[in-house]
Amino acid sequence: MVTTSAISDITYTTATGGGNISSDGGSAVSSRGVCWSETSNPTTAGNLTNDGSGTGTFTSSLTGLTPNTTYYYRAYAINGVGTSYGNEQVL
Repeated sequence: MVTTSAISDITYTTATGGGNISSDGGSAVSSRGVCWSETSNPTTAGNLTNDGSGTGTFTSSLTGLTPNTTYYYRAYAINGVGTSYGNEQVL
């Protein structure tokens, strides 16, 4: 299960977020992080962080943000089964 953490430490072009991977679904998590987009349901095909592997809590640094822009973001985890996403939030 993937959970998205709230964003904090927001500046003009960066923000700090993260998530928690509480279960790997039976296959080791090879990559985890946060993805974001100006449209709903961001995926790993767009902007993303790569914050290591495995289960547990992690912190992400979102960079390259444009001031006065709404972003949608969510945590993700990739394993041998596929990609799982956490709950979407708005920045």
